[in-house]
Amino acid sequence: MKSFYTLLLLFFSSFLFAQGIPPREEVNLDEVYSQYNLSGEDVLIVILDRGIDYRHPDFLDENGNTRLAYVYDMLDPTGANDPNNPYGIGTIFDRTQIDAALDNNDPPLSTDRYGHGTATFGIAAGNGSGTASGAFQGVAPKATLISIKITHDPFPAFGSEPGQDGFFNPTYLPVAMQFATDKIAELGLPAVTLMNIGSIGGPTDGTSLVSRSIDDFVSNGNTFVCGVGDDGGNDNHASGTISQSQTIELEVFKGEAGNLRFDLWYSENDRFTVSIERPNSSVSGPFPAPAGPNGSNDQNLGDINMYHRGANTEFYQATSNRRELLIDFSGATGTYKVILEGTQVSDGGFHATLNSSTYSNTNKFTSFVTPGYSINDYASANNVITPGDYVVKNDWIDINGIFRDITGQGEAGELWAGSSSGPTNDGRLGIDFAVPGEVCHAAYADNTYYEFFQHNVLQNSNGLYGIQNAVSAAAPLTTGVIALMLEVRPELTPAQVRNILRQTARQDSFTGAVPNNSWGHGKLDALAAIEQTLGVQDHEANKIYAVPNPTTGEFTVRLGVVRSGVQIIVRNLLGQVIHKKSFGQTNSATMHISGMSGMYIVEVITSEGNTKTIKILKE
Repeated sequence: MKSFYTLLLLFFSSFLFAQGIPPREEVNLDEVYSQYNLSGEDVLIVILDRGIDYRHPDFLDENGNTRLAYVYDMLDPTGANDPNNPYGIGTIFDRTQIDAALDNNDPPLSTDRYGHGTATFGIAAGNGSGTASGAFQGVAPKATLISIKITHDPFPAFGSEPGQDGFFNPTYLPVAMQFATDKIAELGLPAVTLMNIGSIGGPTDGTSLVSRSIDDFVSNGNTFVCGVGDDGGNDNHASGTISQSQTIELEVFKGEAGNLRFDLWYSENDRFTVSIERPNSSVSGPFPAPAGPNGSNDQNLGDINMYHRGANTEFYQATSNRRELLIDFSGATGTYKVILEGTQVSDGGFHATLNSSTYSNTNKFTSFVTPGYSINDYASANNVITPGDYVVKNDWIDINGIFRDITGQGEAGELWAGSSSGPTNDGRLGIDFAVPGEVCHAAYADNTYYEFFQHNVLQNSNGLYGIQNAVSAAAPLTTGVIALMLEVRPELTPAQVRNILRQTARQDSFTGAVPNNSWGHGKLDALAAIEQTLGVQDHEANKIYAVPNPTTGEFTVRLGVVRSGVQIIVRNLLGQVIHKKSFGQTNSATMHISGMSGMYIVEVITSEGNTKTIKILKE
């Protein structure tokens, strides 16, 4: 079975030295591979993104068969009425259909014309087979994959390819998570799910419908990753308190053409009257607040659309009992004022955001600015794993041999300028740790918007790999590391995964004291995470460890190499022998703790007279 990509490789395989993958080295993944030989085999990675080009060699196994168990294209309406699709949205393609399409060299069943989804999959789980050297391999190259296409990005026509309109419907997200839940159960593999979308706006307190759906998904035992967002580096958050009868002016500088969205949240028990002043000093309003939680006061003002909603009619279906004032500014550039008067005040506090307002544009608040609070709403779910992004190496050599680099967005070791910051609107940290996404190497699909820009396509890549950066690169790198953790210990709970990653994150002069609202608990360290997953502190020194740890009773002592005259003794904390075994020659031994839950001591005594002591927790 050969796709057109595979045929291309017969002609264009390169044996030149690759550029290496600095982020992989930065998080100590090379040591993980050399010491533990992990690959993500028998682990499932589910990604909600812009789709995937399943024909790319990164997603084919050594026999040319697909590594994808399913592609769920939620934007393809042709399968919505299929009796095998109980979700009523989109079209589902299974492994058999994908392999048949590859065998026949059929037009793609589902596409990723932008390229973001394919790159995401490449970082998390590409097998690097697009070059002879395999130099551009992703983190978990043997993982089983599911793609859920949830959105389209807009882009103009390029080359001979037509452009594309954007599409996103947040009501699809709970359905996507239900599909993921069902297929994870069906396949019976330990799984990690990544949603690689999201930007500033919304209640950002864990109470929106999507955030609650994420928490429900995790409560069913499913580990879930969502990056913090690319909305750092600008004054895009304002907050404060309004007193009874007080009037304040929130100044918004609109420096860019196009639409700018203002989103403000405040207590349902309060009432704020709204007026809007344009850059030419003309004023619309005042408009009274909706009368109650089911009310609304929406105004179409031509170049401004205002939506003032009670707690039961706001757009995010949140349960936080807060009102939403959403304003779209689509008119002239300049300074706008949102004038709020507290006509009924019990609490008075408010949080407001702007989108888009990032390090790369000039839209911003110029009053009531409060740093931070820029994480996306999905990342505010209580049980999600939320990586930020930092810089490790901002340069590369493109396919034409030209040196390229990204400047002005942070130096090596620093937080990327666009990485969003916490806390959440209800005061939680919001960020678990930071990951080097600047820059990652990723799979590029042919005839995509990504691939069109040759300065982003990497040298010695056969045109099949390019750069991916920002939190969109940090999040799939995290997802791949979690897949390796689950390969070691499939029974890890989502809470255990998050705790291990937090506890093993590195602190340095860039992170400062952690945890904090920019770095979370520090910088991701894959080697430390794997070793803690194994339950070992000094694995490199002794090569003796016990898995799983904690255990429900049965565990395996692994000795690294075959050893002679091995004795293994399990004691309780009183020193009493619970279990004891002797072996003539072995490199592993299965043991059992039949006692009550608690801490136990495992002694491993070798013929050389060396004793290794391991603490093991029985749950």
